[in-house]
Amino acid sequence: MATTPTEWLPVLAKKLDAGLPRIQLLRSYTTKNPPLPEMGHHLRASWVAFQRKACTNYGGLAVKSMASRMVTNGVSVGGSIDSPEAIHARKILRDNRWSILVGDAVRDYLTCGVTFIVTGTDEDGKAAITVEKPEQAIASIDPLRPWKARAFLKTWRDLDLGTDHALVWADGQRQRFERESTDDSGKLISRIAGGWQAVGAPDVYTGRPPVVILERPDGKGYFEDDTDVIDRINLGKLQRLVITAMQAFKQRGIKGLPQEDEDGNDIDWSERLPYAPGSLWDLPDSVDIWESGLTDIRPLLEGEKSDARDFAAVSFTPITIFLPDGENQTTAGAANAKEGQVSQARNEIDRITVGLSLAVVYALRIEGVEIGEDTVVVGWQPPDRVSTPEKVIAAKDAKAAGFSQHYIATHVMGMTPEEIALEETHLAAQQLAAAEIFQPIPQDGTPAAPAAVDPTEVKAQFDALGVGVRAGVDPDAAATAAGLPGIKFTGATPVSLRLPQAEADLLEEK
Repeated sequence: MATTPTEWLPVLAKKLDAGLPRIQLLRSYTTKNPPLPEMGHHLRASWVAFQRKACTNYGGLAVKSMASRMVTNGVSVGGSIDSPEAIHARKILRDNRWSILVGDAVRDYLTCGVTFIVTGTDEDGKAAITVEKPEQAIASIDPLRPWKARAFLKTWRDLDLGTDHALVWADGQRQRFERESTDDSGKLISRIAGGWQAVGAPDVYTGRPPVVILERPDGKGYFEDDTDVIDRINLGKLQRLVITAMQAFKQRGIKGLPQEDEDGNDIDWSERLPYAPGSLWDLPDSVDIWESGLTDIRPLLEGEKSDARDFAAVSFTPITIFLPDGENQTTAGAANAKEGQVSQARNEIDRITVGLSLAVVYALRIEGVEIGEDTVVVGWQPPDRVSTPEKVIAAKDAKAAGFSQHYIATHVMGMTPEEIALEETHLAAQQLAAAEIFQPIPQDGTPAAPAAVDPTEVKAQFDALGVGVRAGVDPDAAATAAGLPGIKFTGATPVSLRLPQAEADLLEEK
């Protein structure tokens, strides 16, 4: 049984070599370079010429569409976003470009079915969090806790120096290895296994490898079970493009041409009947000219749309991502497609939240921040609301249902803790300014002594005043009932309903 980094290296390298072809195949479906359709050898050259025109990157579109609903928006420690530990965690995430890092990890996770988050230290001793692609890294997974690693291998190639490098975490040690990038014949080595030499003494760490594994069910990519549908779509596009191109050069033939002239000499018809614009042919009466007919490509177009709908259904992707012409789906169908994608996005978020939260714990531990029994939780924007209008409508509904402003800002608007704190500061400033402007005037006319003002209470009072006035209550009575006696009503049109100044002046002149 392997225990040390040196013992784990050949085991993990062999495992990485075995899985690399599958990872490369899945990548090809998201980079417009999928496997070529199987056709006759005469048509293969045509497909190579039409390859980029025939591929529509359906795998990449499905991944991007799902990833757009998996956007992180902060972190909490012990249920708080304002504790010193939470603030320190946010600083670490900011310094490590957390939103970009998670976005890259989500795309790798959806494309290849697995990706890795490694937490280490930078040259200043601060926490450094990185995403390791499955083409270059592999882990031995704890079968009881599949988001944790027993051992981990990371590899990379330095083309400038002509060397390969590897890091292995295992048994509380991190060992570095090196080898030449080329073999004895000067060719680049394509396999990970073999030829490694340890470099220097191993670094020591405590506990398990600081590696988090993000893995989909059965380790399969988001569209891996449906690559046959993508192949069918690409094949249909190839056939349509080839047929369309071939019809631009119609095949023609001549039937009944004699092979010899009156003197018995062979006739070279290619010379006598040149195939060029402006050429005139003088043919015997008994000769017929044949020309190939046209092929109706509309069934091929409909077939492509049908295949696109099939792929949209099995990948929980709205059909408008592939066919954005507005005639593909009813309103109810579009809503159902969105609900399917949102539900799948929630499932994916649930699978990776624990792992990402663990990466934050590792980072806090590196910087000496202990959280004790508190729980670190990575937050996410609502997957069912991507656009701002959707969020605003949902926020209004949530407020009418009685949810707190903090809940709406976090779980509906998807605001980060920093954005929430800044917005609360701005709202408090606005309410304080309103309270100072509309401070009640004493009955005896003497200046009122400044009083401590609660912006939240003032806002609630003015909200109540507005409700009373709109209900038809006398303004002075409504102000007294709302706790704002002495408010002066100007009778002017509310600012939100006023015309622009130029138009207002013109109206006054009339």
